[in-house]
Amino acid sequence: MKKLIVIFAGILLLSACSQYQKVYNGNDIDAKYKMAWKMYEAKKWGKADQLFSQVDKFYKRKPTYQRLLFAHAMTLFNKKYYVSAGEKFRKFTQLYPESSKAEEADYYIVKSYDALSPKYSVDQAYTVRAIEEVNRFLKKYPFSKYKDEVNKINSKLERKLERKYYEIAKLYYDLGRYKAAIRALNNYMVDYPGSHYKEDALFYRYKAAADLALNSVESKKEERLKKAMAYYQNFKEKSTNEAYKKEAESLYEALQKALTEKQEANKQMVKK
Repeated sequence: MKKLIVIFAGILLLSACSQYQKVYNGNDIDAKYKMAWKMYEAKKWGKADQLFSQVDKFYKRKPTYQRLLFAHAMTLFNKKYYVSAGEKFRKFTQLYPESSKAEEADYYIVKSYDALSPKYSVDQAYTVRAIEEVNRFLKKYPFSKYKDEVNKINSKLERKLERKYYEIAKLYYDLGRYKAAIRALNNYMVDYPGSHYKEDALFYRYKAAADLALNSVESKKEERLKKAMAYYQNFKEKSTNEAYKKEAESLYEALQKALTEKQEANKQMVKK
């Protein structure tokens, strides 16, 4: 009995595939349209996309085009063709701004660009674009039912950018370019005052200043040591990371010792 069921299912599947192929290769536009909806409802996104693409130009002036366009955009979204999906949803909102589906289409534009946003370590052009789409959506629909989810998407995207620019600033420290690191970390904290990586930025700014001071030319050493110690105080006031604090305190002792030695050397120079 089980074998018969499997065989029967196989026959139905082959029949459905054969029917789809016949419609796809044929010239009957109405048949293609109906088959496209059949594939869409069955969540066979690839086949639905192929048929929607074939009939699109024939339905542009028909009342049913609004429904077709939205479904085609959803098909592309579900295929994970996010650039094409975003463009289709945009076209929908431009052609049918008063549609009951316009808000949902704008929401899926946000979702499409959010999906395109890559990991923080690579170029963030799509992340920036996604944030622009979030802001546009929230301005257009301040009381949307999608508001909470869109705000969550925005927080995730903003945090990704924070991480990206923090890592760029920290890279200067890793490369031993301490003056550039201090400038970059200062700029980062101005641009992202509430950043999740603020404590990290304070710590590495302090380390950059300390390393710069301890390896400084004698003429600038005292000034740089004092500056590094001031950065330590700023870090200490805002730090909760015990591992950072322990390393920072050890480095501070080295700064104090170096400053004392430098000031003693200056006194000896005056005496001479």
